[in-house]
Amino acid sequence: MDLLVVRDSVELAYDAFGDGGDPLVLLIPGAGAPAQFWPDFFCRDLAAHDRFVVRYSHRDTSYSTHFDEPYSIDELLLDLLALLDKLAKGTAHFVGHSMGGYLAQMVMCNSPALAASVTSISAGSTVTPEMYAELGMTSAKESTWHKLMENQPTGNFEKDLSGWVESWRFLNGDRPFDEQAAVQYTSALYVGDPRNSQVATNHIHAMTTVPNTLVKMVSESDCRVLVIHGSDDPLVPIDNGEATARLVSDAKLVRLERAGHMFFNDEVWHEIGRAVAEHTDGRT
Repeated sequence: MDLLVVRDSVELAYDAFGDGGDPLVLLIPGAGAPAQFWPDFFCRDLAAHDRFVVRYSHRDTSYSTHFDEPYSIDELLLDLLALLDKLAKGTAHFVGHSMGGYLAQMVMCNSPALAASVTSISAGSTVTPEMYAELGMTSAKESTWHKLMENQPTGNFEKDLSGWVESWRFLNGDRPFDEQAAVQYTSALYVGDPRNSQVATNHIHAMTTVPNTLVKMVSESDCRVLVIHGSDDPLVPIDNGEATARLVSDAKLVRLERAGHMFFNDEVWHEIGRAVAEHTDGRT
């Protein structure tokens, strides 16, 4: 994995798959997730469809620059756009998961000329209760937060592993759970700064600053949008993704049956990969 100074003193860790002359697919992870959220085989398979695939780690994950003070989601957006500029590609197909899905939508609304297409996975378009009610969306149950808060990482991988695996099993939904993949992903959280293994406080704060105007801007966008959502997502219920698909005039919804918010199942990743490959090829 390489490091690239994208703006000011912000370095982002990233790696690439495929031919740099092919159309760029930029993979945007969610809150607290390093680049390795996107499995190697998923990136290689997508690159085999004549795509140049880049996955990266946000600030405060992996070897990317860490910050002691909180920041808004706009800072993450500026990091993302600066990375695109450094890659010198001009445009990209933006594929984002969870917080990354909100960021992908913000790109198409704020910088539409940069977005060849957008794929929003396990995300909605708002985080405010008022808009939830207006759009007929639901939020995570209290029991979901209680379950996730049972995991209290200490920074010691061996001690923390069982707690993380239980969280991943819960977030995986009702598909078969690949524990080995979950362990491998968890190990990536313990690479780089020791704070990586803790709750992503700065990212959680950033999510509270998703602008209320995003819903209106999304509804006015003419970007090609693919919405992918697990039917059993306990953290961002599927009605969030369904609402986004309704808002965008040129949108397609792919429902991942029995899948949750995180995907520790190779077949789910293959389903996502097929949909993204088709979408970034210009077909809907």
